[in-house]
Amino acid sequence: MKLLHTSFRVTPPTARATGHRTREMLTSDRGLGIAVEFAPDADATVGRISGDIDVLAAPSFALALAHLADGGSSSRIIVDMTAVDFVGTSGLSILSEFAESAKRQHITWALAGNRAVLRPIEAIGLDAMIPTCRTVRDAFDRVEKIAHS
Repeated sequence: MKLLHTSFRVTPPTARATGHRTREMLTSDRGLGIAVEFAPDADATVGRISGDIDVLAAPSFALALAHLADGGSSSRIIVDMTAVDFVGTSGLSILSEFAESAKRQHITWALAGNRAVLRPIEAIGLDAMIPTCRTVRDAFDRVEKIAHS
C-alpha cells in the first residue's frame, strides 16, 4: 500500500526523497511522536502515534486525533498506536471522545495497537466502541470491510 507523506520535520540534505507525503510532529511531551499519512490506494488517512500518552502528552494526542477527524481528506482513518509504550486514563478518555466524534461524522476507523494499548482498552470495556486490531494491516482490512458493509 503506497502512503503519501508531507513532513514537518527537517530532514538532512543527504536523505533520499521517498515520494511520500507525511506530516510529522514531535512534541516535547515525553517524546510523543505523531505522523499523519495518506494512503491513496486505500483512501485512508493514517495517524501514527508513538511514545507515552500520559496526562502531559494528552493535549497533543487530542489535537492529533482532532486533526485526523477534521482533515477532511478521507472518511477512513487508521490510528496506528503500535509504537505506543503507555496509555494513561487521559489517553483512554481522548480515545473514547474520538470514537464518539468519528461516529457523529460518519468516519470509518480502526485502531491498531500493541498490548500496552489494547489491554487497558479491553479492561475498561472501550473495545465495545473502539474498533481495535493488533496490526495496521488488520486495521486497513477492518476499515475496508466496514466501509463495504
